[in-house]
Amino acid sequence: MQGWKLLAVALVVLAAVAFLALPGLSQTGHATGTIKVGFVGALTGPVAKYGAFEAVRLAVDEINADGGINGTPIELIAEDGKCNANDAITSATKLIKADGVKVILGGHCSPESIAIAPIAQENKVVMLASISTSPAFKGNDYAFRTSPSSEMQVPPLAEYLRKANVSRLAIIYEQTSYAAPIAESLKSEFEKAGGTVSSYDAFAPGTTDYHTIVARAKASNPDAVFISPQSPDAVYGLFKQLKESGVNALLAGNDITANTAAFASDPSLQDGLIYSGSAYNYDAPKTKAFAQAYKKAYGTDVPYGLYTAESYDAVYIIAQAIREKGYDADAIANYLSNLQGFEGASGNINIDEQGNRVREYVVLVMRDGKPQLA
Repeated sequence: MQGWKLLAVALVVLAAVAFLALPGLSQTGHATGTIKVGFVGALTGPVAKYGAFEAVRLAVDEINADGGINGTPIELIAEDGKCNANDAITSATKLIKADGVKVILGGHCSPESIAIAPIAQENKVVMLASISTSPAFKGNDYAFRTSPSSEMQVPPLAEYLRKANVSRLAIIYEQTSYAAPIAESLKSEFEKAGGTVSSYDAFAPGTTDYHTIVARAKASNPDAVFISPQSPDAVYGLFKQLKESGVNALLAGNDITANTAAFASDPSLQDGLIYSGSAYNYDAPKTKAFAQAYKKAYGTDVPYGLYTAESYDAVYIIAQAIREKGYDADAIANYLSNLQGFEGASGNINIDEQGNRVREYVVLVMRDGKPQLA
């Protein structure tokens, strides 16, 4: 009888070990039967208009409805990074120390992502950032992004302005780690090509009155005005006040200015905008499917094109990594460091040795709320 009892105990132990060894379940690190995935991004404030959280939640819901990852649902734990370093650090620290996540989706703007990359490295927790293009972001063994570096958008725009015979350029930019480097780089490129930067003005995040810097830009008699904001509210406010002040110059901007949600109250303000953005096929099957699913879920169009889409893609990338490698930070990081040819709603995703997405930039013009090749 004693032998039978010992055999029964042994079988229970073996069954438990076999269960824990299942892919995707082996290292969940908790007893809730879920795979914890953290989110750091703006849940409140103007940058929440990027739609990153909505895209991430949509992807998580789709994956869970389809059986989760190897039969285990994702548990999304979201924290409000508010698109600033301090809140992002607080959010990431809480997700790591209190919630015990091994993967963080985010940040979802450059100030967040730059701030939490060292925390990911220190704690050996994977982060996959989106909507984060600042050249100040430094990838590491655990920090990656689905965005390219914003430095790549400047050369094609500078070349376009040169060919358009723009000799005098006014530049207005927001003082953030994403927006400022683009303005600085364009100023350098434009002057190097023989152009004159007729005015060069910065504004602090949260500014709502741009009349003084708009007046200076107008008085400098520019052929074109380039704006490099971070906040969608700043995009709309600047365009509105530029038009109201009677500035008739060509209007150009960074890729944030392509955010159609910023112009919801007056889409005509965005018409004719020239900007340098990533090549993006709105008619690709996965892109169209995402757009339809987003509208069905939230009753609105995708607010920020490929950048909202890449936040959605990040969930599927992480899910595939866990499905293949298990819920292990080192294994997931290794998967991301070798990621090539992932087809998502934002297009083909390849990650280079610096942890950045590789993507081509082209010059586009907004017509009737849609980008076209300029």
